[in-house]
Amino acid sequence: MIRVETAQRQLLLGYLAALGAAFSYGSLTLVARKIVTDFAPPLVGTAFSMLFGTVILGLMVYRHAIVDLPRAPRRGLLMVGLAGLASTFGVSFWFLALNESRVVVVAPLVGTSPLLSIALTHFFLQRLERVTWRTVFGGVLVVFGVALVAIGGNR
Repeated sequence: MIRVETAQRQLLLGYLAALGAAFSYGSLTLVARKIVTDFAPPLVGTAFSMLFGTVILGLMVYRHAIVDLPRAPRRGLLMVGLAGLASTFGVSFWFLALNESRVVVVAPLVGTSPLLSIALTHFFLQRLERVTWRTVFGGVLVVFGVALVAIGGNR
C-alpha cells in the first residue's frame, strides 16, 4: 500500500514538474523575444540568462553540491556536463531564432522536441524506459499540431 502511494505521489510530482517546465519555457519565449527586440543581441541575452540561472540554482543547491560533487562518479559528471552543453546550445538557438522570427513560429517549432526525445530515449535509455507505439503516435500528433500552428502563423 505504501509503495503504491509513493509511486502515485512521484507520478503526480512528475506531472506537476512537467507543467512547471512548460510554464517556465513558455514564459521564457516571451521574455527572450522582448530581450532580443528591445535590450540585447541574442547571445548576450543568452549569456546573462544562463548566468542568472546558474547563480539562482547555485544558491539553491550549494550545500548539496559541496557534499555530493566530490563523490560523484566521472560518468555522472560527464552526463551533467553534456546536459549543460545541450541546455546552453538550446537556449542560445532559442534566442537566435526569436531574434530572426516571430514567437508564434519559433515556439511551435521548438515544440517538436518530443520526437527527438522519443528517438534518443529509444536508442540510449532502453534499460530505463520503453518507447511504445502510443508514445510515438503522440509525438507525431504533437509535431502535426506544431506544423498546423507554424503554417497558420505564416499568414
